[in-house]
Amino acid sequence: MSQRRSKRKAKQAGETAPQAAPAAAAPVEPAVPAARVHLLLCGLLFLAVAAVFMPAVTHPFITYDDPVYVTGNAHVKGGLSWVDVGWALQSKEASNWHPLTWISHMVDYEMFGMEPWGHHLTSVLLHALNAALLFLALRKMTGAVWRSLFVAALFGLHPLHVESVAWVSERKDVLSTCFMMLVLWAYARRQELARAREPSAMLYYGLCIAFMGLGLMSKSMLVTLPCVLLLLDFWPLNRWGPASARQRLGIVTEKIPFLLLSAAASAITLSAQARGGTVATLEEYPWPVRVANALIAYCWYLGKTFVPTRLAVFYPYFVERPSLQETALAGGLLAGITLACIVLARRRPYLLVGWLWFLGTLVPVIGLVQVGGQSKADRYSYVPLVGLFIMGTWAAAGAAPAWARRKQALAAVGGAVLAACAAMTTLQLSYWRDGLTLFHHALDVTEKNWVAHANLSATLSKTSPDEAAREYQEMLKILASFAETYVRKGTELERTPGRLPEAIKDFRTAIGILPVLAGPHNNLGSALARTPGGLAEAAEELRVATRLKPDFASAHFNLATVLAHTPGGQDESIEEYRTVIRLSPDDVMAHFDLGRVLASMPGRREEALAEFEAALCIRPDMRPAREMVERLRPTP
Repeated sequence: MSQRRSKRKAKQAGETAPQAAPAAAAPVEPAVPAARVHLLLCGLLFLAVAAVFMPAVTHPFITYDDPVYVTGNAHVKGGLSWVDVGWALQSKEASNWHPLTWISHMVDYEMFGMEPWGHHLTSVLLHALNAALLFLALRKMTGAVWRSLFVAALFGLHPLHVESVAWVSERKDVLSTCFMMLVLWAYARRQELARAREPSAMLYYGLCIAFMGLGLMSKSMLVTLPCVLLLLDFWPLNRWGPASARQRLGIVTEKIPFLLLSAAASAITLSAQARGGTVATLEEYPWPVRVANALIAYCWYLGKTFVPTRLAVFYPYFVERPSLQETALAGGLLAGITLACIVLARRRPYLLVGWLWFLGTLVPVIGLVQVGGQSKADRYSYVPLVGLFIMGTWAAAGAAPAWARRKQALAAVGGAVLAACAAMTTLQLSYWRDGLTLFHHALDVTEKNWVAHANLSATLSKTSPDEAAREYQEMLKILASFAETYVRKGTELERTPGRLPEAIKDFRTAIGILPVLAGPHNNLGSALARTPGGLAEAAEELRVATRLKPDFASAHFNLATVLAHTPGGQDESIEEYRTVIRLSPDDVMAHFDLGRVLASMPGRREEALAEFEAALCIRPDMRPAREMVERLRPTP
């Protein structure tokens, strides 16, 4: 007992006594060399990522979106002028508001002109910089140098990120992510200074807000960043655990400026996309289809993280709704992983943070708000995969702690994984070497890819017009088959009592897929004519059908019928019936209905009688026509 008391007194004395100077024989190692090592690792990571992606600088521009963003954009080709910068700040071209992306393309044009290597070089360097910044941010937040380095290397070398880097039009991806990484680094630095009660912590808080604003001006994908910061507060910054209720409220309220930026960017982006006509309607993609696609797409991204093969520049949205079994399996897998992460959150918080990072940052592009005709895209995984990389890296590092050779085994496995990623990225880059290779590869790994056929047609138009025409016809066939699927569904629904509104939705969807087809317009017009107050819209749809296909007798007949029941439409109705008879002289109903319209008009009895008699010539047993003839024929 006396020994414990004496030890406690000695400890207290040691805490209050001045520290003795270190002995000359054992000097304390300064912290500067460690910082230099970290910067050296950062530089090596930058060079490695840039080296793997450098073949992209030999690639040309492609026909898919590059004309919109660079080669065919007069403002970008105007260079960095005040007029064009002003245009960038207010433009919603390409159905987006991203002025810094436009300005970055202008800077490239100012430096490199229309030489594609310069534009590609900028994207490659930005991607390598993103990997380096991710390493610095994670190291500062976690203190784990090698784990942070491995996560950053996975980010830099993963094949799913090739699209974001090798495609000039996706400059917005690498540029916005650069600002996001700066936000993460500044946020970690701010927390470091706040713990030390340094006044300069507020400066870094302001930098976080500024960097996020710049990131949103590059691409609105960063709207989920406030949620990412809240996740990082939970782990690795550990601000939630020791905090009081008041402190936790402060942690949330400090995100208000970020949330306001996200709300503003979301509103601007949705307005731009709606104005550009790229936001799909619920008639085209109903909620059950969107939810099913989202669940399946989440699982697809998860699978491609581990097996990144058969990647394409465009993945067509499925036409048929996924099976209930497939959707349920996808939802069950996601729910199971989520539940496991929640259960393990106390012991392994990085699992929950990484998983929610992955799920949350994909929300803007997972298809609940469907923009465009793709079901998913490699570029959408650029930021979300960081969450999965964190999960896997920290889980692997914590495995088998008692194993003597654990570090050597982890290093070997980690090196093999990075080497495999680099090899697959090199292969994936080779598909981007020109448009022909890229779109032929897309056709090899996907089905019914009308975008690939369309871009092959555009690529071949100058060198091989005949091949270009064949590719264009293939595109039309695919879109027509997609549209026909909805037409068949709509036709079946139209015959079912009480399901006419659903049929109309399917006909509208078919028109949205390929507006140049006359058939869906005819179907929609015919269906609308059966709805209360739908005659005017029906007539417009039927007029479109007859313009698209002037010899479409059925559409002319339906239009004539609608006009016959429209006030003031009788004269036009007569012309449409005469067109039907010219196209199909044996159409007995056209003669009969034309006769009825003429009979209802003053002074046109003889014309009506002639039409009824023509109907009887075609079908002598047509009793209604015989009755009309008897009624109209003058008695002797």
